[in-house]
Amino acid sequence: MNWNMKEVVMTVILAVACGVIYLGWSTLWIPVSAIVGPVGANFMFGIWVIASPIVAYIIRKPGAALIAETAAAAVELLTGSHFGLSALLIGVFQGAGAEIAFAMFRYKRYNLFTLMLSGALAAVGSMAYSLMANGFAYYTTETLILTLAIQIISGIILGGWLAKAVVGALAKTGVLDQYEIMKEHRKKDESNEFISRMQ
Repeated sequence: MNWNMKEVVMTVILAVACGVIYLGWSTLWIPVSAIVGPVGANFMFGIWVIASPIVAYIIRKPGAALIAETAAAAVELLTGSHFGLSALLIGVFQGAGAEIAFAMFRYKRYNLFTLMLSGALAAVGSMAYSLMANGFAYYTTETLILTLAIQIISGIILGGWLAKAVVGALAKTGVLDQYEIMKEHRKKDESNEFISRMQ
């Protein structure tokens, strides 16, 4: 599927916005992790993957989740993330994980379950990168399981569920009227109206 200019522009706008949010969230992570510990601070994880489900939900095209997360991570890096280059690299893995959720349904299912699944799989992608970068010896078994579990839960809630809420709020303003998400909604409304008339 080819992307049109307005879809590219929307993706860039959302990626930049999310990247700036990621930077602020990364800065907040430092004092939070000092209070609750680096494992406990993983409850914050989901915000760092929200670009994928937001853009994929709106654009509804292959590659949207991966592109959005990678671009947002690049913005975070370029605006001064203390995570350095790893911010970009982990973003690629998170975006790839999120992309798998939509690919599993052949890019035809964009409901709350799929968005939450994208957040969960982004967490799996994140852990895959961490294991590749740090090695299995970096974690004890208990720490590995607990970290992954917290990140998956956070990805589901702050990544998937919150993404749907954010897009829902944007849709009410009318700024998404020309995008795939609203086109499909109108098709469903017209179909439901036709069925009701036939009954």
